[in-house]
Amino acid sequence: MSIIAFLSYVILTSITPGPSNILMMNEARRFGFIGSWRFNSGILSGFAALGILSGIFTIGLYNWIPLVEPYFKIAGAVYLLYLAWQIGFAKGSKKDSEDTHSSFLSGFIFQIINMKSILFFLTLMSAFILPFQHSMTSIIFYLSLAIFLGWFALLLWSGFGSVFKKLFEKHDKAFRVIMCLLLIYSAVSIFL
Repeated sequence: MSIIAFLSYVILTSITPGPSNILMMNEARRFGFIGSWRFNSGILSGFAALGILSGIFTIGLYNWIPLVEPYFKIAGAVYLLYLAWQIGFAKGSKKDSEDTHSSFLSGFIFQIINMKSILFFLTLMSAFILPFQHSMTSIIFYLSLAIFLGWFALLLWSGFGSVFKKLFEKHDKAFRVIMCLLLIYSAVSIFL
């Protein structure tokens, strides 16, 4: 395995905008880095759990992936469009929506069904790890490295949302429209 190809895939896929990155940035924009920690730790835990599950089940699921992939794609796209609607067209007063923290469980569940992360780990395992690494120690090492780098990228997005909180508040409508459009793009890109 080329470590450069592995790292390129993991870093570029983790740092590019995706549903988790966008939601973590939005939560940090609303409540700051520390205030968004409950939701963000749910996403981080879900990312790790998804990585571990993919490590355990990739070989067994390999023959089933073509059968279930269309259903995962549809469910993922519908959920992303729902999130885009929630961010772009928030209902109720601004005070009500700004005071509602997202929960650990909502972040965890979101991450477990996040199509970008599912495809990330399936590709990682089937193209970069399993064909080249056969010892359990090596598989665990590379999967752990991918999870750690993914966490780092997610935390960068959260930090970005927190640092630029005042700027985002000043341009709240434009920010929400951009986040809404990015989520719609994420939903459409599932099928490209």
